[in-house]
Formats: sequence, C-alpha cells, structure tokens
Amino acid sequence: MHKKLILIAILLTAAGCASNSPEELDRLAKEDPNFKQMILARDEAHHQIQAIKEDLLSRKKVMDGQIEKIRKEYDGYAKNQNLKIEKYKSTVEANRNALKHEIETKEAQLTARLTELGGYEKTLEDVKKVMSESKGISISAQEKEKWDERMLMLSEKIRPLSEEIQELKLQVRLKKQKIGYLQ
Repeated sequence: MHKKLILIAILLTAAGCASNSPEELDRLAKEDPNFKQMILARDEAHHQIQAIKEDLLSRKKVMDGQIEKIRKEYDGYAKNQNLKIEKYKSTVEANRNALKHEIETKEAQLTARLTELGGYEKTLEDVKKVMSESKGISISAQEKEKWDERMLMLSEKIRPLSEEIQELKLQVRLKKQKIGYLQ
C-alpha cells in the first residue's frame, strides 16, 4: 500500500508538470468554453500589457530626449547668467578696491600731516619754553617781537594743518563706511 501511494504521488507530480503543456491547454479549452474565453481574455490582457509597456518606453525615450534638450538649454543659460554675475561682482570689487586705494592715499597724507603737525607743535613748545625761561635773561624788544612773530607764524601753520588732519580723518572714515556698503 505504501508503494502505491508513492507511485500515485510521483504520477501526480509528473502530471502537474505536464499540465502546462500546449496540448493540455488545447484539451482544457475544448472541454470548457468558459475556460477558453478566460484564456482568450488572458492573451488579450498580455497583449494590452505589452502594448502599454511599449508605449511607456517610447514616451520615456521621447521625454528623456526633451529633458536632455531642456537641461542643455538651461546649462547654456546658467553659464551666460553666471558670467553676468561675475561681471557685476567684478565691477563692485573694482569700486571697493578703488576706495581702498583712496583710503591708503589719504592715510599716507594723514601720517605726513601728523608728522608735520608734531614738528610745528614741538617747535612752538620750544619757542614758548625759551620765552618763559628768558625771564632772567634780558631780551630786546626787537628780539621779543621776532620770537612773537615765530610763535604767531607757527600757530598760523598749525591751525589749517589741524583742520586738514580732521578733514583727512573724516574722509578715511567715510570711505571705510562706503566700503562697508559695497559688500
């Protein structure tokens, strides 16, 4: 009995493998007209599925081509626009550099004027010191007048120089402020 069950299982397995053959399909379709309609519907569905897949693939190829074309157009446009951006940036940078150069020039002038002012102030201080210490020394009216003229002359040089220094400091500060706006 056990051997019969094994033999039946082997036959059923072999029959199951052979059940998908074209001959078996024809036999089943002839025996059952509803099943034949199902097979025809399956074949039509497979055909429609294949047509849809081909259509999708065709559309994808067309779209990929359009996308590539648009991407190339954009890349060209972006390259052109980036060149314009760089041009504008270089103009701003040139203006900023011009202001920096002007600041350097004004600061050099300021340093020179401060040095000049320091010399005048030192000389004026020395003259005043000589005049204040000359109390024990007799100075003629003519010599006193000469020293007073020197002090007046130094004072007259110091005042416009101080004003020029203040103006240079203001110009430097304003140019630095302008650079800040050109960031």
